[in-house]
Amino acid sequence: MNYDDTSGYIRVRALISGRVQHVGFRYWACEHAERLGLTGSVENLPDGRVEAVFQGKPECVNEMKEKLRRGPSMAIVKQVIFYRERVKDDETYFGPVY
Repeated sequence: MNYDDTSGYIRVRALISGRVQHVGFRYWACEHAERLGLTGSVENLPDGRVEAVFQGKPECVNEMKEKLRRGPSMAIVKQVIFYRERVKDDETYFGPVY
């Protein structure tokens, strides 16, 4: 599968595990993604993990990946798994999924 996009953007799905729910992780992720000009979403999963999907300029995506490895101050991030995905042309903002 070809993940290259004519806009130069890349898209990543991240599965974050550890103490990542009930610590403000989604709101923290939204704040950082918006600052970096990324689009996508973040949500709590039923198994206790957080899933974040984000896209944008490669340098901004890489910075977000580093931020997710640390998480907000109340979180304890034990593992982050990243997957490349096809860029979505119609995505215009970053927000939480409830």
